[in-house]
Amino acid sequence: MVENLIKSKVILDKNLYKWHKNWDRLQKSFFKESYELHEKVKIEQFVSTNNFKNVFHVKDNYIDFNFPTVSSIDKADLILITDQKFSRTTCTQIIHNISDLLQKCPNLFLCLNRHYLNITGTEIDQSLPDDYEDAIQVWLKNSLNLPIKNYSERFIDDGQHFTWVIPDQKFFIQKK
Repeated sequence: MVENLIKSKVILDKNLYKWHKNWDRLQKSFFKESYELHEKVKIEQFVSTNNFKNVFHVKDNYIDFNFPTVSSIDKADLILITDQKFSRTTCTQIIHNISDLLQKCPNLFLCLNRHYLNITGTEIDQSLPDDYEDAIQVWLKNSLNLPIKNYSERFIDDGQHFTWVIPDQKFFIQKK
């Protein structure tokens, strides 16, 4: 087990941003067995099942998805957001950013990190459900006035789900 961890002499704490951007690849190097992240496979299945051919991926982490991506949002039939920074802005800014993106492409697969949403606690809506994960979906639906399909899975975040690679709250939003 220890020899798996000492494959290279990478010092993780010297440049945390570089470490974060490469976490998926770095994590894979810890194990001899090949594997894929469950959340990555779910997104790939979503893209395939819905016949999206040109995905514009907004990311802050190198994730090797098995579907075609485009470098221009103007050529996209789906926008995929896995960027952790997207969840760190204010709730108002998140809705504004989503609305702007939906003007450019009517299909958006949004991954939000529940631990970063409203991290300052400054935007409070007492009308939302007490269940935090339900509240996220209701907030999105009410704020955007669009149908929201929830692809999130419920779990206790104990570090085993690698939400720092792909955020845990997943929604498909389609502007018709």
